[in-house]
Amino acid sequence: MANNTIVDNIQRIPPVTRFFTIASVITCISIVGGFFPVSRLLYTYFDLKTDFIHIHYVIKNKGFTEIISTIFLVVVNFYKFTTSLLIPESIFSQRYQALIDIYFFYTFSNHLEIFGGKFNGNFPDYLWYAIICGTLTNVLGLLSEALFVEASVFPFDCLLACVTYTWARCNKNATINLMGIVPIKAYYLPLGNLVIKFIALGPSGLTNAIIGITVGYLYLCIQSSTMPLYNLMSGAYGQNGNGTKNDDSRRVGISTYVDTSNRFGGSHAEFIDDSIYDKGYLKAPKVLYDFLKYPINTSVRKTAFTSIDSQARRTTLQSQQRGSATTTSTGTKRADSTTGSSTGYSWFGGNNQAFKGKGRRLGD
Repeated sequence: MANNTIVDNIQRIPPVTRFFTIASVITCISIVGGFFPVSRLLYTYFDLKTDFIHIHYVIKNKGFTEIISTIFLVVVNFYKFTTSLLIPESIFSQRYQALIDIYFFYTFSNHLEIFGGKFNGNFPDYLWYAIICGTLTNVLGLLSEALFVEASVFPFDCLLACVTYTWARCNKNATINLMGIVPIKAYYLPLGNLVIKFIALGPSGLTNAIIGITVGYLYLCIQSSTMPLYNLMSGAYGQNGNGTKNDDSRRVGISTYVDTSNRFGGSHAEFIDDSIYDKGYLKAPKVLYDFLKYPINTSVRKTAFTSIDSQARRTTLQSQQRGSATTTSTGTKRADSTTGSSTGYSWFGGNNQAFKGKGRRLGD
C-alpha cells in the first residue's frame, strides 16, 4: 500500500517536472557515489574549445575516416548539454543545499506546469519552455565562461533561477516567506535569490542567478514578441501595434482581473501590474504536438499585441477544463493561492462549468 502511494504521488507530478526532479536526484547520487566522473556529465566552454582544437588538428593531419569518427564522437558528447542541467553546484560542497535546490526546482516548476499554473498542464508547451530556456542557459553559460576566465557556470542553478523568475512574474502579488522568515511579494523573490546565492556560493552563485534571470526575461520577450527593454520605451503601454489603446489586460478570459481596492486594503500602490512582456503565451510548434500525439487545440498562441478569436478561446477553455477534470484538486489550490497573475492561459479549475463569455470587453 505504501509503495503504491509513493508511485501514485510520483505519477501525479507533471511529466517535465518529474523528469528533471528524478534525473537530478539520480545524477547527484551518481556523482556522490562515484559511479560517473563529473567530466562525463558536465560540459564547459573549455571542453568545447578543446574538442574543436582537436577536430582542427585531425582535419589538417589525419585521413577521412579518422576525421569522421572524431567529429562523430564530439557530436555524441553534446549529450552533456542536457546532463549539465541536472547538476547543482552545491553538490560538490554543501550536499544538503543541493537537495534543497532540487526541491525548490520541483516546487516552482510544478506550480508552472500543473493545471491552474502558467502552462495549465499543457505538456508540449511546458516542454518547449524547458527546451528554449535550457538552450539559452547553455549558450549564455558558455559565453560567460569564454568572456570571464574565472567564471564557473552550472546550468542547473541557472535553470533554477530561470524557473523561479518565471514563477515570480506570474505570481508577482503573492506573498511568500524568503528563507521561511522574511515575508515579501513574489515579485521581489529573484532579487532575494541573488543576495542569498551570493552569500552562500560567492561570485559563481551570483553569476548563475544572473544568467538564469536573463534567460527567463528573454523567454518572456519571445512570449510577448517584444524586444528586450521594450517596456522602458515611450508608448510601450499606451498603444499596441495597430495604434489603438493597449488594454489586453482587461479582456475577458485573457488576464486575471483583481479588484485592488478590496483585496489590497484600498491602496493601488500595493498591487503590482503586469509589464508588457508579462502578457501573451508561447505555444509549442505543431511538430512537437504531432510528435507527442497531443491535442493541438489545448492552447492558443498570443503576444502582447494580438487578440484571440473568441471561438478559439472557448474551444481552448473547454479542452483544458475537460483535461483538468481528470486531475486532483492541486490545480484548484494553486489557482486560489495566486493573486493578480497574468499567465496567458491560467484558467481557474475550481469551477466545473465552462465559461460562457462572448469575447466582449468588461464594461461594454
